[in-house]
Amino acid sequence: MVLPRQELGREIRCLMRSLRSASLSTGLATVNGWPYGSMVTVAIDQGAHPLLLMSGLSDHTRNLAEDSRASLLFVQPTRLRNPQRGARVTVMGKIRKTNKPEHAARFLTIHPEAKMYAGFGDFNFYRMSVERAHWVGGFARAQWLGGKYVTPGGAAVRAISECKAGIMGHMNSDHDNVVDLYAQKLLGRRGDGWRMVGIDGDGADLERDGRFARLRFPSVISNAAEARDILVSLAAEARGK
Repeated sequence: MVLPRQELGREIRCLMRSLRSASLSTGLATVNGWPYGSMVTVAIDQGAHPLLLMSGLSDHTRNLAEDSRASLLFVQPTRLRNPQRGARVTVMGKIRKTNKPEHAARFLTIHPEAKMYAGFGDFNFYRMSVERAHWVGGFARAQWLGGKYVTPGGAAVRAISECKAGIMGHMNSDHDNVVDLYAQKLLGRRGDGWRMVGIDGDGADLERDGRFARLRFPSVISNAAEARDILVSLAAEARGK
């Protein structure tokens, strides 16, 4: 089954946003560009661009200094007997340094333990500009997609960026019991004290004691009013369970 481009773009974004690590492939600068794979921690910004925090002493960072082209493989965890039946996506693009505070803040929200070394002189934040993606939705289900369908931009991304702090503050201060319901009833997570630490057009990030859960929205949102409506709807669904 071939998915429409917009639908496939969202599937790719949702998979990326649900994970905190990926496999990075770069060309080995010291050995004639041989492919070099490494595991890295990642966060995804509002526009669905991967963010990384890397040391200048690492091989993959030195490789990117010579050739910024790279790929990131995101694999959905699965207990299937045949791992090939699980979903995964490879996104390709150029990875370059970023000094934008919002990129650093997003990465450190998803990886709070990185605050211990983020300020070291040899560490820098990086952002991938996604140019192509290869999606495999299961055994013998593969599609290529242009990066513009994966990384939405424009007014919707700006609108969510501007209202996200207010939405999270409101949910965590006035509706903390609802955030717990999202985690417990909709995502099957245990414990009280969950907080909403991120929201974007595709869903929200929940956190408790250093553990994260991804709440996927039934549809894409593009402004504060749509965010409110979908959060109210999800609250009703959670209470119904």
